[in-house]
Amino acid sequence: MGTSREALVDAFRTRGHQLWVVGGALRDELLGADGGDEDFATDANPDQVEDIATSLGASVITVGKRFGTIGVNIDGRWSEITTFRGESYGGGTRWPDVTFGASIEEDLARRDFTVNALARNAVTEQVLDLFGGEEDLRARRIRAVGDPPERFREDPLRILRGIRFASQLDFDIDSATMVGMQETAGLTATLSAERIGTEFDKLICGKAPRTGLEYLRASAVMPVLFPELDAMVGCEQNRFHKYDVWGHTVATVEAIETVPGDHRLRRWAALAHDVGKPPVRHPKKNGEWGFYSHETTGAEVAEDMLARLKVGRQFALSICLLVRRHMDRPDVNSRRSVRRFMSACEGHWRDLVALKRADNASHTYDDSAYHDQLWQMCEQIERDEAEALRAESPLDGNELVALFEREPGPWIRRIKQELSNRVLDGNLVPGDKDHATKIARELMNQP
Repeated sequence: MGTSREALVDAFRTRGHQLWVVGGALRDELLGADGGDEDFATDANPDQVEDIATSLGASVITVGKRFGTIGVNIDGRWSEITTFRGESYGGGTRWPDVTFGASIEEDLARRDFTVNALARNAVTEQVLDLFGGEEDLRARRIRAVGDPPERFREDPLRILRGIRFASQLDFDIDSATMVGMQETAGLTATLSAERIGTEFDKLICGKAPRTGLEYLRASAVMPVLFPELDAMVGCEQNRFHKYDVWGHTVATVEAIETVPGDHRLRRWAALAHDVGKPPVRHPKKNGEWGFYSHETTGAEVAEDMLARLKVGRQFALSICLLVRRHMDRPDVNSRRSVRRFMSACEGHWRDLVALKRADNASHTYDDSAYHDQLWQMCEQIERDEAEALRAESPLDGNELVALFEREPGPWIRRIKQELSNRVLDGNLVPGDKDHATKIARELMNQP
């Protein structure tokens, strides 16, 4: 159950409390966008905020109460109402010692960036801008409040937040703020994996991912938090590529086509698709660099990185699948070959073709005709042979483990895929476990 915004504002006014609109909703509104859920700052203490909200019949959430925050349902949307803060941090810790401030001015002075240090009086509509936030919005600039190194030493997560805002808003980062990030980059090692992963996820899904990724590199954070990505910088490629591995990766992330529903997966897959190149790079006899089996190594490297960032097991598996298969090149004139390609994609053939197109965007040759043919053949097969594409291995993972008395591992996926392919090709009857067992034994005896 919620209350109306008008009733809430009036209740704070009649009880003699200030109420200010703050945070990202106000920032986005000033940029001309839908600000989303409003957040508020007030001189009322958390108990008083809770009392006002419940007296209006509003649902409340008190999980953040010890940090001064009460969640309130306003007009069917959740907002946070936070008591003015005057925090102090110790030793770069993520979590501050919270003290309640006496004024909105003190509250704004402890915020991270000027574009987030704006407030609007909910009663009078007066906008309070103490640090030039509106000017920075017009200049499309991320600038720290006060002394940048001090802001980042207080909370190193602010470094990632600033870079994330640059990606989401397509803003530049102020030069002094960037220097502050570089000076304190090492402190990001104290951050939790969940917080790092959350900020990076927002960065990679931002409006300007190239901007965010290049600022991530410039900030000196990559060697600390993302060594797999840092290894790409300066990793030269062969004559088929315009850029080093890092430049190519950034170009691929920028080029990949996204549509509602697949935005996040495709961006992450583009980021990770060549993460295996630095570990396998080797000189070839012709003097060029080779990257043999980088897709296999890349899937392994990506799996470790994604597990560390805690992006979610199923999501990570989908990314690793696309990384492992991004070098697949089925014969577009062979339905059998394309069927196998689609089966191996496990329902992600559109994502994989999109990745292959983006991967080609910064090559020195144009492969778009092939990708057009591949897309058309996949669509045709999907229309004509939807049931066949659902072909499954007659033996599941548990049955294979029991059959060979081996620990689970990548070998299970390989055998199941081959058994599925034979069902798909009509060379193995669905559900024929006896014949599947014989084939599995033959496969296990192969090098």
